[in-house]
Amino acid sequence: MKNLPNLLVVDDAEENLLLLKNIINIADVNLVKALSGAEALEKIEGIELALAIIDVQMPGMNGYELALKINEDRSGDKVPIIFITANLNYEMELLKGYNSGAVDYIFKPVDRHILLCKINVFLGLFNLRQTIYRDALLLKKSADELKKANVALKKSEEKYRSYIDNAPDGAFVVDETGKYIEVNEAACKITGYSQDELLKMSISDITTNELLTDGLADFRKMMKNGTSKSELIFRHKNGDKRWWSVEAVRLTESKFLGFTKDITSKKRDEEELKNSLVQLHLLTQYIEKVRENERVSISRELHDDLGQSLTAVKIDLGLIRQNVSDQDVILKIDKVSALVRETIKTVQRLTSQLRPEIIDDLGIEAAIEWYTKEFAIRNSIEVLLNMDPGIVISPDASLIVFRIMQESLTNIARHAMATKVDMGLHKTGESIFLGISDNGIGITETQINSNKSFGIKIMKERALSLGGTFDICRNKRGGTEVQLVIPLNKS
Repeated sequence: MKNLPNLLVVDDAEENLLLLKNIINIADVNLVKALSGAEALEKIEGIELALAIIDVQMPGMNGYELALKINEDRSGDKVPIIFITANLNYEMELLKGYNSGAVDYIFKPVDRHILLCKINVFLGLFNLRQTIYRDALLLKKSADELKKANVALKKSEEKYRSYIDNAPDGAFVVDETGKYIEVNEAACKITGYSQDELLKMSISDITTNELLTDGLADFRKMMKNGTSKSELIFRHKNGDKRWWSVEAVRLTESKFLGFTKDITSKKRDEEELKNSLVQLHLLTQYIEKVRENERVSISRELHDDLGQSLTAVKIDLGLIRQNVSDQDVILKIDKVSALVRETIKTVQRLTSQLRPEIIDDLGIEAAIEWYTKEFAIRNSIEVLLNMDPGIVISPDASLIVFRIMQESLTNIARHAMATKVDMGLHKTGESIFLGISDNGIGITETQINSNKSFGIKIMKERALSLGGTFDICRNKRGGTEVQLVIPLNKS
């Protein structure tokens, strides 16, 4: 709601007040009426007046006295006063009126048009003064806010400066060309250059040639996206090549803030670890190769020496039986012969497990069919096979696939409490895929990640030796699922 300016009208005659009210009602004001000076002072206490129209001749307190009281406490913002009089013949009276605050006089009888014109002029001046006052308040408020903002900005700059100067990491500000604008002491220590030297240089001056292209690409990425994070090789002042991690953000269109750490030791440790892992992989592959060769040797010895010896014992027992008539001795010979036959079967089974010759003779498909059939009979677990026909891979790769299949089924028999196994061997694109899943109790994440899960680790190493991957997880049915993928060019 709009606040109207207050206009005071004082006249001791009610008819005159009514006349003035009828005239002034046209103006957009809040009219305050009084029949005496005392009443006027009481009604205007605490309110702001835009204009006062006062009759000069009033009993008790005349217009001049009232005017003085209205403005006696208003040092700089006095109320303009129009006096109404029936007769003003003396110059002294005129001077007295102006000294008491008069800005104009209206003579009785009051001319309606003249009074309204004068009121509108003073109301316009009042509104203009109010506008100036409001603008001054807004200006002061804006000035105060600007002052507070400048103080906050100064504190922020001091905090920023303190943070940059005391940051443990190297901190620097560069322009869009990569030239250093600001650097802290840590940056100087990392690069080996003094602050004065760095401020005459750019990033490209200390970037090694082999990574200059990558460094500039990261810098352009930062200019485009506003952020960048990379690990680059830089050249120290002493000539050493060192690894640094660099994180940067855009400050303005032409300024970028960066933080850097010397991660050379970390990179060297990573490189040593990488080399150690490579050596470990090579050692694991060598051990597996030696292990397989030893299995072949043991298999041959079992087959050639023990197997032949047992066969010879079996033949000799048969010859002895033909020359014995004592039934008790014959029964004992038959028992020994049966034991020898079972031992021969055990030797054959061990020989096949140590080095299944069927892999070399008939291929991986036949080897899997033979082993899963034996596994199903031995463990009373149903095995459903689904294999693509005509899959041909090298004997070495076939042996690794067979060993992973063999280890997976052994784990199922020992731990899964399963009654059914689904197994598939397929060619998918440029890879060979072996999948094995069971309906058992399932493996847990703790078991998968356990340091004691050597079987899983060995299977992963075997897959890695062929450039493949080995994964084991809990399947949707609750059992365990194994997936082996090896590239065709490695098989």
